[in-house]
Amino acid sequence: MKYFSTIMIHLLIWFHLPLMIYCNLTGGGFGASYSWVSWTEAKTVAAQQDKPIMVLLHKTWCGACKNLKPKFANSKELLDLSEQFVMVNAENEEAPSDDSTFNIDGGYIPRIIFLDSTGAVRPEFTNKNRPDKYSYFYPSAGEIVQSMESVLESMKSKQEL
Repeated sequence: MKYFSTIMIHLLIWFHLPLMIYCNLTGGGFGASYSWVSWTEAKTVAAQQDKPIMVLLHKTWCGACKNLKPKFANSKELLDLSEQFVMVNAENEEAPSDDSTFNIDGGYIPRIIFLDSTGAVRPEFTNKNRPDKYSYFYPSAGEIVQSMESVLESMKSKQEL
């Protein structure tokens, strides 16, 4: 039994580690060109750079997540706007599940949640095209861009005060 456990651990390391590295390099299919940071470092980076945070919560097995990936990855406008954000790609267990502030309106996926540079969730920034209860669900890059622009406009207004 001990021998079997050792083999299983080695198999997990040899097959799972390359997959994890690949997913980080490709953004998990959401785009390798984005400057993704982990949730654990996002608040620090946001405070240092005075940028809002955009958290993308998704799962590898999720059909809606898979559908969003190429739209997100291929959007030049979204990529350009992302430079003004700290971008967090929280896939599977990388999601900040221990942080109850992300349970704004349920646990559906994919969800995109915006935070200010202090790390406070900004629940008012939702997909305005979704009148239903899934207001943090974005099926298109254009809808994400709209919310990103709203976040930046809000920050700009506060800086002018």
